[in-house]
Amino acid sequence: MIKSDQLVIVGIIAILFIQTTVWIVGYSIHKLSYLFSFVNSTAAIILIGYWIINQLRIQQHCIECREIIVLCAELLVAVISIFTIVSHPVSTGYKIVQYIIFGIHFTVLVAALIFMLTFKINKLF
Repeated sequence: MIKSDQLVIVGIIAILFIQTTVWIVGYSIHKLSYLFSFVNSTAAIILIGYWIINQLRIQQHCIECREIIVLCAELLVAVISIFTIVSHPVSTGYKIVQYIIFGIHFTVLVAALIFMLTFKINKLF
């Protein structure tokens, strides 16, 4: 396994550990949706930043529709999460949205970890 692949696996495990810790702490102090907002906004901003950095390094730009859809969804996630952090809405709708977004991020990370551990990848980057 290539060193960069090992670093990605360690990074995914670290992020999953942080998310699980936030989940346990948020549940125990009854601020689960508020803490999920921080995790969701951080994940969305990191993903958008990673995409922007990769686009700056690429000389030939070929942006697919799937990328735009994921980036728009993550931008929406960032906006909703930051709105939830700043305004502290009491509506259960915002809480449900934060739970769903956290669940999607968590599931995608678990799937990525399983994929990385199951299949041999020649080079990730």
